[in-house]
Amino acid sequence: MLKLPDWAGQDEVYTPDRDRDYYITRSLLRLMLVLDALRQQARRRQHCTALLGLLATVLLILTLVLAQHTAYLWAVGAGEAVLLCLLPARTLRRVLAGALLATLFCALIVLPALWLGNGQRVLLLPAKTFLTVTALNLLQQNFAWHSLTHACRQLRVPGVIIFILDTTLRYIVLLGEEAAQLLTALKLRSIGHNPHKGRAIGGLIGVLLLRSQQMSLDMYDAMRCRCFTGDYPAPPARWQPHTADLLVAVLLLLYLYLFCRLELLPA
Repeated sequence: MLKLPDWAGQDEVYTPDRDRDYYITRSLLRLMLVLDALRQQARRRQHCTALLGLLATVLLILTLVLAQHTAYLWAVGAGEAVLLCLLPARTLRRVLAGALLATLFCALIVLPALWLGNGQRVLLLPAKTFLTVTALNLLQQNFAWHSLTHACRQLRVPGVIIFILDTTLRYIVLLGEEAAQLLTALKLRSIGHNPHKGRAIGGLIGVLLLRSQQMSLDMYDAMRCRCFTGDYPAPPARWQPHTADLLVAVLLLLYLYLFCRLELLPA
Protein backbone atom coordinates (compact mmCIF):
# COMPACT_ATOMS: atom_id res chain seq x y z
CA MET A 1 0.00 0.00 0.00
CA LEU A 2 1.37 3.36 -1.08
CA LYS A 3 1.81 5.80 1.78
CA LEU A 4 1.34 9.46 0.95
CA PRO A 5 3.82 11.99 2.33
CA ASP A 6 2.78 14.16 5.21
CA TRP A 7 2.50 17.35 3.12
CA ALA A 8 -0.03 15.66 0.80
CA GLY A 9 -2.40 14.97 3.69
CA GLN A 10 -2.45 18.52 5.00
CA ASP A 11 -5.31 20.88 4.17
CA GLU A 12 -4.23 23.61 1.83
CA VAL A 13 -5.70 27.05 2.40
CA TYR A 14 -4.89 29.39 -0.44
CA THR A 15 -5.95 33.00 -0.23
CA PRO A 16 -4.95 34.87 -3.38
CA ASP A 17 -3.65 38.41 -3.05
CA ARG A 18 -6.03 41.15 -4.08
CA ASP A 19 -5.14 42.83 -7.31
CA ARG A 20 -6.56 45.75 -9.21
CA ASP A 21 -8.07 44.67 -12.51
CA TYR A 22 -9.33 48.13 -13.34
CA TYR A 23 -7.55 48.03 -16.69
CA ILE A 24 -9.58 44.99 -17.77
CA THR A 25 -12.90 46.37 -16.51
CA ARG A 26 -12.28 49.82 -17.95
CA SER A 27 -11.24 48.43 -21.33
CA LEU A 28 -14.25 46.12 -21.42
CA LEU A 29 -16.69 48.89 -20.51
CA ARG A 30 -15.29 51.29 -23.09
CA LEU A 31 -15.40 48.60 -25.75
CA MET A 32 -19.01 47.77 -24.94
CA LEU A 33 -19.89 51.47 -25.09
CA VAL A 34 -18.37 51.73 -28.58
CA LEU A 35 -20.24 48.63 -29.78
CA ASP A 36 -23.48 49.90 -28.31
CA ALA A 37 -23.00 53.27 -30.02
CA LEU A 38 -22.43 51.55 -33.37
CA ARG A 39 -25.56 49.41 -32.95
CA GLN A 40 -27.66 52.41 -31.97
CA GLN A 41 -26.24 54.39 -34.87
CA ALA A 42 -27.33 51.66 -37.30
CA ARG A 43 -30.91 51.80 -35.93
CA ARG A 44 -31.08 55.58 -35.93
CA ARG A 45 -34.30 57.17 -37.12
CA GLN A 46 -33.74 59.71 -39.87
CA HIS A 47 -35.70 62.91 -40.13
CA CYS A 48 -34.20 63.91 -43.48
CA THR A 49 -33.05 62.22 -46.67
CA ALA A 50 -29.45 61.02 -46.31
CA LEU A 51 -28.45 62.25 -49.77
CA LEU A 52 -29.69 65.76 -49.03
CA GLY A 53 -28.04 65.78 -45.61
CA LEU A 54 -24.70 64.63 -47.07
CA LEU A 55 -24.83 67.24 -49.84
CA ALA A 56 -25.72 69.98 -47.37
CA THR A 57 -22.83 69.02 -45.07
CA VAL A 58 -20.29 68.88 -47.89
CA LEU A 59 -21.37 72.23 -49.33
CA LEU A 60 -21.42 73.80 -45.88
CA ILE A 61 -17.90 72.61 -45.10
CA LEU A 62 -16.68 73.86 -48.49
CA THR A 63 -18.12 77.32 -47.89
CA LEU A 64 -16.66 77.38 -44.37
CA VAL A 65 -13.20 76.65 -45.72
CA LEU A 66 -13.46 79.43 -48.32
CA ALA A 67 -15.14 82.01 -46.07
CA GLN A 68 -13.17 85.09 -45.02
CA HIS A 69 -15.86 87.06 -43.21
CA THR A 70 -16.86 86.42 -39.62
CA ALA A 71 -20.51 87.23 -40.42
CA TYR A 72 -20.87 84.00 -42.37
CA LEU A 73 -19.22 82.02 -39.59
CA TRP A 74 -21.66 83.50 -37.07
CA ALA A 75 -24.59 82.57 -39.32
CA VAL A 76 -23.40 78.96 -39.62
CA GLY A 77 -22.76 78.82 -35.89
CA ALA A 78 -26.31 80.00 -35.17
CA GLY A 79 -27.75 77.24 -37.36
CA GLU A 80 -25.60 74.58 -35.74
CA ALA A 81 -26.55 75.84 -32.28
CA VAL A 82 -30.22 75.28 -33.10
CA LEU A 83 -29.49 71.70 -34.19
CA LEU A 84 -27.38 71.08 -31.08
CA CYS A 85 -30.27 72.13 -28.86
CA LEU A 86 -32.31 69.24 -30.30
CA LEU A 87 -29.80 66.60 -29.15
CA PRO A 88 -29.97 64.73 -25.83
CA ALA A 89 -27.70 65.95 -23.05
CA ARG A 90 -25.27 63.02 -23.23
CA THR A 91 -24.97 63.24 -27.01
CA LEU A 92 -24.56 67.02 -26.79
CA ARG A 93 -21.65 66.68 -24.37
CA ARG A 94 -19.94 64.15 -26.63
CA VAL A 95 -20.37 66.29 -29.75
CA LEU A 96 -19.14 69.46 -28.07
CA ALA A 97 -16.21 67.67 -26.41
CA GLY A 98 -14.91 66.42 -29.76
CA ALA A 99 -15.36 69.80 -31.44
CA LEU A 100 -13.72 71.73 -28.59
CA LEU A 101 -10.78 69.32 -28.47
CA ALA A 102 -10.13 69.78 -32.20
CA THR A 103 -10.50 73.56 -31.80
CA LEU A 104 -8.00 73.63 -28.93
CA PHE A 105 -5.48 71.65 -30.95
CA CYS A 106 -5.90 74.01 -33.92
CA ALA A 107 -5.58 77.06 -31.65
CA LEU A 108 -2.28 75.78 -30.28
CA ILE A 109 -0.98 75.41 -33.83
CA VAL A 110 -1.91 78.96 -34.94
CA LEU A 111 -0.91 80.61 -31.64
CA PRO A 112 2.70 81.31 -32.77
CA ALA A 113 1.39 83.08 -35.88
CA LEU A 114 -0.74 85.36 -33.71
CA TRP A 115 2.19 85.96 -31.35
CA LEU A 116 4.42 86.98 -34.25
CA GLY A 117 1.94 89.67 -35.29
CA ASN A 118 0.30 88.14 -38.33
CA GLY A 119 -3.07 89.65 -37.46
CA GLN A 120 -6.22 88.35 -35.88
CA ARG A 121 -7.37 86.72 -39.12
CA VAL A 122 -5.50 83.57 -38.10
CA LEU A 123 -8.16 83.09 -35.40
CA LEU A 124 -10.61 82.22 -38.17
CA LEU A 125 -8.96 78.82 -38.47
CA PRO A 126 -9.96 77.58 -34.97
CA ALA A 127 -13.49 78.90 -35.53
CA LYS A 128 -13.73 77.09 -38.85
CA THR A 129 -12.39 73.94 -37.21
CA PHE A 130 -15.09 74.05 -34.53
CA LEU A 131 -17.89 74.60 -37.05
CA THR A 132 -16.59 71.92 -39.42
CA VAL A 133 -16.17 69.24 -36.75
CA THR A 134 -19.59 70.10 -35.31
CA ALA A 135 -21.18 69.76 -38.76
CA LEU A 136 -19.60 66.32 -39.22
CA ASN A 137 -20.72 65.22 -35.75
CA LEU A 138 -24.27 66.38 -36.47
CA LEU A 139 -24.24 64.40 -39.71
CA GLN A 140 -23.04 61.31 -37.85
CA GLN A 141 -25.64 61.75 -35.13
CA ASN A 142 -28.62 62.15 -37.47
CA PHE A 143 -27.94 59.48 -40.10
CA ALA A 144 -27.08 55.79 -40.05
CA TRP A 145 -23.82 54.65 -41.61
CA HIS A 146 -25.51 52.44 -44.21
CA SER A 147 -27.68 55.34 -45.37
CA LEU A 148 -24.59 57.56 -45.73
CA THR A 149 -22.73 54.95 -47.78
CA HIS A 150 -25.82 54.51 -49.95
CA ALA A 151 -25.92 58.28 -50.46
CA CYS A 152 -22.24 58.20 -51.47
CA ARG A 153 -23.07 55.51 -54.03
CA GLN A 154 -25.82 57.74 -55.43
CA LEU A 155 -23.20 60.47 -55.84
CA ARG A 156 -21.21 58.14 -58.12
CA VAL A 157 -18.48 57.42 -55.60
CA PRO A 158 -16.48 54.37 -56.83
CA GLY A 159 -17.96 51.10 -55.63
CA VAL A 160 -14.63 49.87 -54.25
CA ILE A 161 -14.50 52.76 -51.77
CA ILE A 162 -18.07 52.08 -50.62
CA PHE A 163 -17.27 48.38 -50.27
CA ILE A 164 -14.21 49.18 -48.12
CA LEU A 165 -16.25 51.49 -45.88
CA ASP A 166 -19.07 48.98 -45.39
CA THR A 167 -16.65 46.10 -44.78
CA THR A 168 -14.64 48.17 -42.30
CA LEU A 169 -17.73 49.05 -40.27
CA ARG A 170 -18.87 45.41 -40.17
CA TYR A 171 -15.45 44.16 -39.12
CA ILE A 172 -15.16 46.79 -36.41
CA VAL A 173 -18.29 45.32 -34.82
CA LEU A 174 -17.17 41.71 -35.31
CA LEU A 175 -13.67 42.30 -33.95
CA GLY A 176 -15.13 44.35 -31.11
CA GLU A 177 -17.30 41.42 -30.08
CA GLU A 178 -14.27 39.11 -30.26
CA ALA A 179 -12.26 41.53 -28.11
CA ALA A 180 -15.11 41.73 -25.59
CA GLN A 181 -15.18 37.93 -25.28
CA LEU A 182 -11.41 37.80 -24.85
CA LEU A 183 -11.47 40.51 -22.18
CA THR A 184 -14.25 38.68 -20.33
CA ALA A 185 -12.25 35.43 -20.42
CA LEU A 186 -9.15 37.25 -19.19
CA LYS A 187 -11.09 38.83 -16.33
CA LEU A 188 -12.56 35.48 -15.26
CA ARG A 189 -9.14 33.82 -15.29
CA SER A 190 -7.35 36.64 -13.47
CA ILE A 191 -6.83 35.23 -9.96
CA GLY A 192 -4.43 36.76 -7.51
CA HIS A 193 -1.82 39.38 -8.22
CA ASN A 194 -0.58 39.72 -11.79
CA PRO A 195 2.53 41.93 -12.01
CA HIS A 196 2.73 41.54 -15.79
CA LYS A 197 -0.47 43.23 -16.96
CA GLY A 198 1.10 44.43 -20.17
CA ARG A 199 2.03 40.87 -21.10
CA ALA A 200 -1.60 39.74 -20.61
CA ILE A 201 -2.95 42.54 -22.82
CA GLY A 202 -0.24 41.83 -25.39
CA GLY A 203 -1.33 38.21 -25.61
CA LEU A 204 -4.95 39.33 -26.04
CA ILE A 205 -3.98 41.67 -28.87
CA GLY A 206 -1.99 38.89 -30.53
CA VAL A 207 -4.96 36.50 -30.43
CA LEU A 208 -7.21 39.23 -31.82
CA LEU A 209 -4.74 39.87 -34.65
CA LEU A 210 -4.66 36.19 -35.57
CA ARG A 211 -8.46 35.97 -35.56
CA SER A 212 -8.77 39.07 -37.72
CA GLN A 213 -6.31 37.59 -40.20
CA GLN A 214 -8.30 34.35 -40.31
CA MET A 215 -11.54 36.28 -40.83
CA SER A 216 -10.03 38.23 -43.72
CA LEU A 217 -8.83 35.00 -45.38
CA ASP A 218 -12.27 33.43 -44.96
CA MET A 219 -13.89 36.48 -46.48
CA TYR A 220 -11.46 36.43 -49.41
CA ASP A 221 -12.23 32.78 -50.10
CA ALA A 222 -15.98 33.42 -49.85
CA MET A 223 -15.76 36.31 -52.31
CA ARG A 224 -13.76 34.19 -54.75
CA CYS A 225 -16.41 31.46 -54.54
CA ARG A 226 -19.08 34.07 -55.33
CA CYS A 227 -17.07 35.34 -58.35
CA PHE A 228 -16.67 38.85 -56.97
CA THR A 229 -15.35 41.13 -59.73
CA GLY A 230 -15.00 44.39 -57.82
CA ASP A 231 -18.43 45.71 -58.74
CA TYR A 232 -20.44 46.83 -55.74
CA PRO A 233 -23.84 47.89 -57.09
CA ALA A 234 -26.12 49.97 -54.94
CA PRO A 235 -29.74 48.96 -54.43
CA PRO A 236 -32.28 50.99 -56.39
CA ALA A 237 -32.88 54.33 -54.78
CA ARG A 238 -36.35 54.80 -53.37
CA TRP A 239 -36.82 58.40 -52.46
CA GLN A 240 -38.98 58.80 -49.38
CA PRO A 241 -39.79 62.46 -48.80
CA HIS A 242 -39.46 63.77 -45.26
CA THR A 243 -40.96 66.87 -43.78
CA ALA A 244 -37.50 68.22 -42.95
CA ASP A 245 -36.23 67.95 -46.55
CA LEU A 246 -37.84 71.22 -47.59
CA LEU A 247 -36.48 73.02 -44.53
CA VAL A 248 -32.94 71.70 -45.12
CA ALA A 249 -33.08 72.70 -48.80
CA VAL A 250 -34.28 76.23 -47.96
CA LEU A 251 -31.58 76.70 -45.31
CA LEU A 252 -28.90 75.43 -47.69
CA LEU A 253 -30.01 77.90 -50.36
CA LEU A 254 -29.98 80.73 -47.82
CA TYR A 255 -26.45 79.86 -46.71
CA LEU A 256 -25.27 79.67 -50.32
CA TYR A 257 -26.83 83.05 -51.05
CA LEU A 258 -25.23 84.56 -47.95
CA PHE A 259 -21.85 83.12 -48.89
CA CYS A 260 -22.06 84.47 -52.45
CA ARG A 261 -23.22 87.86 -51.17
CA LEU A 262 -20.38 88.19 -48.66
CA GLU A 263 -17.50 86.46 -50.40
CA LEU A 264 -18.04 86.59 -54.16
CA LEU A 265 -20.05 89.73 -54.92
CA PRO A 266 -18.29 93.08 -54.54
CA ALA A 267 -19.34 95.18 -51.56
